[in-house]
Amino acid sequence: MFVNIREFKAFFWSFIDGVGSQGSQLVITILLARLLTPADFGVIGLISVVVYLSNVIGNGGLNNSLIRKLKPSVDDFTSVFIFNITLGISLYAIIFCTSGFLAHFLNLPQAEIYLKVYALSIIFTAFEQIQRVKLTIDLNFKTQAKITLFSVVFSGIIALILANLGFGVWALIVQSVVLTVVRCFIFWYVIGWRPTGHFKMPLLLEHLNFGYKLLLGNIIDVAYRYIFNLGIGKFYSVTDLGFYNQATKLTEVPSMTITSIVRRVNYPIISKLRNNDKCYFSNLNNIASYITAIYLPVSLWLSFNSHDIILKLLGERWIGASPFLSILAIAFFIVPLSNLLGNILSVEGRTDLYFKIRLYVKFSLGVFFVLIHSYGIFVVLFFIIFATVFEWLVNIAVSYKYFKFPVFDYFKRLTIIIIPIIVSSFLVDYYIHIDSIIGDLTVKLIVSMIIPACILFLLSKEKV
Repeated sequence: MFVNIREFKAFFWSFIDGVGSQGSQLVITILLARLLTPADFGVIGLISVVVYLSNVIGNGGLNNSLIRKLKPSVDDFTSVFIFNITLGISLYAIIFCTSGFLAHFLNLPQAEIYLKVYALSIIFTAFEQIQRVKLTIDLNFKTQAKITLFSVVFSGIIALILANLGFGVWALIVQSVVLTVVRCFIFWYVIGWRPTGHFKMPLLLEHLNFGYKLLLGNIIDVAYRYIFNLGIGKFYSVTDLGFYNQATKLTEVPSMTITSIVRRVNYPIISKLRNNDKCYFSNLNNIASYITAIYLPVSLWLSFNSHDIILKLLGERWIGASPFLSILAIAFFIVPLSNLLGNILSVEGRTDLYFKIRLYVKFSLGVFFVLIHSYGIFVVLFFIIFATVFEWLVNIAVSYKYFKFPVFDYFKRLTIIIIPIIVSSFLVDYYIHIDSIIGDLTVKLIVSMIIPACILFLLSKEKV
């Protein structure tokens, strides 16, 4: 699966980065959930568009364009850097100026000041992007892992102190802002890069020509994702949104960790392999197999044991999040597989397709959500499963049509992996029952991973 030891180390440290930071964030969130209320987390869910816009800069097409370019110059980096901070400051200015209107629209007067402070994270995220790009090009994920983990733990400790002192929602807002500020300053201190080149519009236009559709596609993703938070908060209640957000966090830890690893490490690797179809598609199929073998049993474990997991991790007052977790765990399993195929469009330079798919798919699903929201929150949750599967199938169809992606081999590999994992997970859930809830959950997870471990062992014997 891996071309050389350097790429193996890149995957390893990216995995450590993802698991370490997301795992630490999850632990901190669990501790905060015991100090705060579902409504506090619901408020954050309503204003979380700030975080999503910050991610737009982090996952923007211009950064991918730099990574994809064989030998980017100092002027390339400086031009993209200036664009990133201009975009970040512009987004902050828009949120600052419209915060009063948004607070009125959300029927949440205090959201005006919340948004103005929370949105500061966008600016600091913009300032750190070139440092991340430089490390990614060098496949240096070890440094990224250390910086991110320290920032997450430090900001989490600050949030826990504030929550314990009764600051409520402010604890969560300060956590997000401190995280981005600390991480940004450490990146600038540790990584020696400074904008020593010159801003050149032709170079920026070159990267924009490749990346603006990716950027717009990511903005569409933000709008699509926020419509769920906004819809649940407006149509149902802030408490329901709090349940939804906590269930999402529990499912996002494995899902987004894997997605992040795939995007950051696999992108520069498959960029080098794009002229070798056999290695290129074999690499993608292998990674899809690994994602499935690792994440599917975890997803099923979360779904089958959602009540006990919520009870033990978050406590009695969060038990309403149990059915949310049970359904969303299945939906989020598809996300890394879908994003893996989305990498093909970027590597092949077909950002136009990336944008069109995001526009048509997200718009259609968004309209569908508006039409079905009156049927209740659980219909919406099942719709999210449908939406993730639908987008995955669209990505498969596009990859086959334009790049001759070997769909039959892809589904054959996944079927061979999925069937035994589903069967074994059902058997484990049906036959294993231990009096201690923690013991029951632990044994079920460990036993559920035996067959996937065997599958991973067999896959590791294959050669690209």
